[in-house]
Amino acid sequence: MHTWGKRIFAVAAPLLLTGCLWGPGKFASDLTLKKDGNFILDYKGEIVLQTPPDAEAKVEPWKNEFLRCHKDGSTRVLTSVQGSMQVTEEPPPGEDSVRPCTAAELAKAKGEYEKQSAERVKSKREDAENMAKMFGLPGFDDESARAFATKLGKYAGYRSVTYRGKGVYDVDYHFEGRATQDFVFPALPDNDVIIPFIAIRRRADGSVFVNAPAFTGGAGPLGARAGAAAASQMKDGPVSRAQGRFTIVTDGEIATNNSEDGTSPHALGKQVHWEVGPGSSKIPEALVRLQ
Repeated sequence: MHTWGKRIFAVAAPLLLTGCLWGPGKFASDLTLKKDGNFILDYKGEIVLQTPPDAEAKVEPWKNEFLRCHKDGSTRVLTSVQGSMQVTEEPPPGEDSVRPCTAAELAKAKGEYEKQSAERVKSKREDAENMAKMFGLPGFDDESARAFATKLGKYAGYRSVTYRGKGVYDVDYHFEGRATQDFVFPALPDNDVIIPFIAIRRRADGSVFVNAPAFTGGAGPLGARAGAAAASQMKDGPVSRAQGRFTIVTDGEIATNNSEDGTSPHALGKQVHWEVGPGSSKIPEALVRLQ
């Protein structure tokens, strides 16, 4: 496992266990790197806060068939909804006899069933939301999300940030800088745990290493880097929703890259691109010599 994978997995594990992930949705992103050290980064599309499945889960409606009543006065629930009720089995033939349940018994069982199911879903949602807030992510309610969008829009590069609902933000980002020091996008307010969409790292020889850890499908960046052992711990975590194209354009030399199609001509010099979707598993990487 790469050192990056070990470190980011250790830090992000609490978020994964609650099912939270901050990452790209549908997008188009272009990075232009020039020999003079200037760069331009554009990202247009979605940024998604994925909530755990429990946060949006719907309780299975009660059915009278869920309850078994016995002549000794006992009652048993034979099914469960997301672990909210204890699963029991019908006793072996001859051990007990089943009788019709009374209206009062059915009403009581239904009330307990619905109450326990709702409380469990609410508890899991609150736990996940509190964990997300600890890491500087917004809450799952629309008010928190809109406030977060307003706050993010105050930072350099964000032309517009709009909360669309259900954890999805529409973002138009344009940033011009110099590749003389490390740069990551996005840098989120109050969030010290970053799985970068794009990272630019300057080497001592003047070359620039670019990778895009969040631009991968399937199990996402941690699944791609963490290895089989760690991936097994993330099987119930969020799945990447990244879908789009990432392109690097440069008048420098693209020394190495891991794209499917390699480099191709461009008006500025050369370009290389990666198609990102559910079936993609590579983290885009390229080494560009600017001198």
